[in-house]
Amino acid sequence: MKKSWEISARGVAFGLIGWLITTNLLVWATHVSGWWPFKLVLFLCISFLPGIALLRALQIRLGSIPAKIVYSFGLSMLILMLSGLIANQVLHSFGITRPLELGGALSAWSFVTLLIIVASVLTNGRSMQLRLGTLQHFSKPAWLAVGLSLVLPFVAMAGAFRVNNGDDGLVAGLALCFAAALIIYAFLLRNRLPDGVLAWLIFVIGLSILLMTSLRGWDIVGHDIAREFRVYSLTHTHAHWDIGLDRDPYNACLSITILPEMLARILDISGLVVFKVVLQIIFAVCPAVLYILLRQYVSKLGALVGSTLFICYPTFINDSAMLTRQGVAYLFFALALVVITNKAQRKRYKILFLLCALGAILSHYSTAYMFVALFAIAVICKFSITRWQKRQGEVVVDRWRYTVLSPLFAGLLFFMTFMWYAQITATSSGLVTTLHKSLVSIPKLFTDENKSSDTSIALFFAHAKTQADLYNTYLAQSQQTDATEAANSYTPVLTSDDLPLTKLGEKASTIGIDPSIVTTLRQNFARALQLLAIAGVGYMTYALLRRKSAGPYVKSLGIDFIALSLASIVLLALMVILPVLSVNYGVLRAFQQALIFLILPITFLLIMFSWRLWPWLRTTLATTSMVVLFLLFTGLFAQLLGGTSPSLSMNNRGLYYGLYYTPAADLQSFVWLKEQLSEHSDVRAANSNKAGMHDPEYPFANSGILPSQIGPKSYVYLDQAQVLTQKFYTYHESSPLILTFPLQYYDLTKDQIYSTSTTRVYR
Repeated sequence: MKKSWEISARGVAFGLIGWLITTNLLVWATHVSGWWPFKLVLFLCISFLPGIALLRALQIRLGSIPAKIVYSFGLSMLILMLSGLIANQVLHSFGITRPLELGGALSAWSFVTLLIIVASVLTNGRSMQLRLGTLQHFSKPAWLAVGLSLVLPFVAMAGAFRVNNGDDGLVAGLALCFAAALIIYAFLLRNRLPDGVLAWLIFVIGLSILLMTSLRGWDIVGHDIAREFRVYSLTHTHAHWDIGLDRDPYNACLSITILPEMLARILDISGLVVFKVVLQIIFAVCPAVLYILLRQYVSKLGALVGSTLFICYPTFINDSAMLTRQGVAYLFFALALVVITNKAQRKRYKILFLLCALGAILSHYSTAYMFVALFAIAVICKFSITRWQKRQGEVVVDRWRYTVLSPLFAGLLFFMTFMWYAQITATSSGLVTTLHKSLVSIPKLFTDENKSSDTSIALFFAHAKTQADLYNTYLAQSQQTDATEAANSYTPVLTSDDLPLTKLGEKASTIGIDPSIVTTLRQNFARALQLLAIAGVGYMTYALLRRKSAGPYVKSLGIDFIALSLASIVLLALMVILPVLSVNYGVLRAFQQALIFLILPITFLLIMFSWRLWPWLRTTLATTSMVVLFLLFTGLFAQLLGGTSPSLSMNNRGLYYGLYYTPAADLQSFVWLKEQLSEHSDVRAANSNKAGMHDPEYPFANSGILPSQIGPKSYVYLDQAQVLTQKFYTYHESSPLILTFPLQYYDLTKDQIYSTSTTRVYR
C-alpha cells in the first residue's frame, strides 16, 4: 500500500475550487434544512478552506501538521473578517443598505476565497504530498485519547446546563475530574502520543474550561461580553457595521462585530451561539498554538507543562470566556509570535507575520496597543544587546535584515494600529487620555491610588488595599450632598458570599488546615509565575550576554525572543508604576498576553531546576503539580472544602453570579421599562449593561442603586441579588465589593410599580 499520494498542482487547484463549490452548496442545504450536522461540516469548511489556500499562495511550508492546522484556522478567521469588511463597505457604497445579509456575506467570502485560490494557482506550481500512513501509525493510546477527548466538552456542557436549571455542580465537578484525568493520561503516555494528539488534548481541555463559564445562563453572562454583545447586536440589527452609530473602541473590534455577524449569517445560527460557543472555540486554539511553539525548543513534557500552566492561569479560567474580542486577538498574537521562531524569515514569512498582526489589531484595541509597545521596546532591547556584544568584541551578524523584530516592522505595526484606531474608526481618544493621565500621575508612583485590584493583589511587590479601605472610600464617594437623612441612615455593610464549609472542610479545619488557603494559593500562583518569568528572562539575558555560559536553550531561543521577553517585563513594570495604565488595562490581562511568550523562559527555568532528577521523578512531579494547579484554579478544591468564594461554573451564587447572571425575568423587566418610561428617565440598575445587550438603542444606563445614590425622581430596578438575598455586588477602584442591600428602605419609602418573582421596580 502506498504511504503517500502525490497530487499535482492542477489537481490541488481543482480540489480547492470543488471545496469552495461544496461549501456554497452546504450553505444552501443548511439554510433550507436547519440540520446541525450540516452546520458543523460547514463550519469546518469556512474554518480551513481560505487558510489552506492562502498558505499555499504564500508558499509557506510549516514544520508539522498541527502547525498547518492552526495557521489554516487562524488565517480563515482573518479572511472571514476581511471579506465581511469588504462586503460592508463596497456593497453599502452601491446602495445596498444591509450588506451583511446572507447574500452579501457569502458572496464576499466566496469571491475573496476564489481570488486566494487563483493566487495559489499562479504563485505555487508545486504538487502536494498527502501522507496516507499518518493515521496508520496511530497507537491504541492515541486513538483512546482522541475518543475520550471528544466526550469531555459534552460533559462540560452538561455540567453548565445542570447548574443553569438550578441543580448542583456535581456534573461540572465530574467534568473537571475528567479533564484532570486526561492531563494525567497525556503526561504519562506522552511518548506514545503524537504531537498532534497532545496539541488536540490541550485544545479540548482549554475549550471545556471556557464552555463551563460561557454556557452558564441561557443568555449572555459576563462583564465585558455584555458590552461586546451590544455592539454585535448593533451590527446585526442593521446588517451593517457602522462605527458612526457608536464611536466606541468596542465597536472598532471586528472580532465582535463583523466576525460573529459573518458566522451567524453563513452558518444560520444565533449570535448567542456564536458568542457562547464559536468564539470560545477560536480562543481555545491559543493554548494549542503555545504547545506547538514550545515543542520547537523543549521536550513533550516541557511543552505540556508550559501549555497547561497557561490554561491554569486565573484569568484564563475565570474571565477569558467573557473576553471574546481578547481571545480572538490572542490567537492572532500567538500565531504572529510563532513566525518569529522561523530561523530563515524570508519575505513570505514576514507577510504571514503581518497578516497575523493585522488580525490581532483588528480584533482588540488593547492587544494592538500592547503589541506596538512590546515591539518598540523589544527593538530597543535588541539594539542594546547587539551594542553590548559588539563592545565585547564578538562578531555580530546583521540580524535586522532577516527578522521581523526590526524598526521597519515596529513601524508597520504602529502604522496599522494608528490607521485603524486613530484615522479609520477614530476611537483612540481613550488611549490618549490614559497616557496623559499616566504622565500627570507620575508624582504618585509609589502610592496605591488608582491601581487596579489585580495590581494590588496579584503582584508580589504590591501592597493590597483592604476591603475596609475600599468600603470606606466607596461610601464616601457614593454619598450625595442632597441625600435625605432617611437614605443616609440605611448604610450597607460589608458581607461575603462564600461557600459554607462542607463536612470535608470542617474536618480539614479540625486538623489545622484552613479552607481559605485555597484563596491564598490562588493569589500566590500569579506571583510565583511572575517570579519565574523575571528569573527566567534574567537568566536568559545573562547567558546571552555571556556567550560562553549560554546553554543550548538560550542559543536555540535567539536574541529576538529574549528581547521580546525583556520588553514584556519592562512593559508590565510600567503598567504597575503608572497608576492609570493598570486601571484601564488590568495587569493580570496584560500578563496573560505576555505569558504567550514568557512561558518559554519559564519552562526553560523549570527544566533547569529539574534536569538532574530521575526521569520518573521529573514526570511524577510535573504531572502532580499540574493536576493540583488545575483543580485548584478551576474551583474544585473550593467546592469540596467550602469556606471560600465559589466559582460561577459550579454555583448559582458568588460575585460573578450576582453581578452578571441574567435570568429571563431581567430581560422581560427591561422590555417593560423601555415601553413604559420616557427615554430621558433616570433609571438605575446594578448592572445596566444587561439592558443594552440585545437592544443597542436601550436608553437607560445609570448605575448606583443605594438609597444615598438615587434622586427623588429615579426609577430603581432591582434584580434577583437585591430581591432574593438582599445583596449588592459592585466594583470600586477595579476591586469587588459585596454589600448588604437595604431592601426595606424601598418597601417603606418608595412606590413599587413593577415586580416579578425575582425583580422589582421602584420609584
